[in-house]
Amino acid sequence: TFLQDQAVMRFADSSARTSGLGTAVAEGMVSYLQDTDAVEVYDGSAWVGVGGGFTASTAITATDASWSVPTLADPVVRVTVVGGGGGGGAAGATNDGSTGGSSSFATSAGTATASGGVGGRYASDQSTGRSGTDYLASGNGGEGGKVTGAVPSEAGAGRGGAVSIAYFDLSGISTANVTVGGGGAGGANGSSSGGAGGDGVVVFEYRAG
Repeated sequence: TFLQDQAVMRFADSSARTSGLGTAVAEGMVSYLQDTDAVEVYDGSAWVGVGGGFTASTAITATDASWSVPTLADPVVRVTVVGGGGGGGAAGATNDGSTGGSSSFATSAGTATASGGVGGRYASDQSTGRSGTDYLASGNGGEGGKVTGAVPSEAGAGRGGAVSIAYFDLSGISTANVTVGGGGAGGANGSSSGGAGGDGVVVFEYRAG
């Protein structure tokens, strides 16, 4: 066979592979897809995964104490956990934003957790409120409330929740306990209230079976 049949060929995605190879495929060919980080081999009739990349993902947006793990072709998965964002502080009133809720993913193989972002501080009519704790420079924190007038001021915005990334071997595990942290409430002051923080999320990446 030709040397190309013995090399690992790299393509942007499966469509680029089809366009590049056409019908010039042979059993045993190996390719790498950049969009999914998947290594696949041609078995004589189709390209099939041989591990090394995730081909599917699920974004879990609601707390589920018994989340069903999908069918896996490879037991090793990647889990990204994001805590809820902190609420923005109010302007013109002494009302800080609330801290976002923490998120978690837990199985007998291990646990990954991420704390919620701290809420923004309030601002008086004569000053600018401070921002909440900076877990992320930008993220799902609520916007601070604003006051307009002779001396405009702006309250501090809450910050996005922390992010945790972990890899687990889920051999023999069919369920997981998932908690998704809600966004913190904004400090209340009528039209100058801070915005609510965004909810957290748990992203589950895997090779589909």
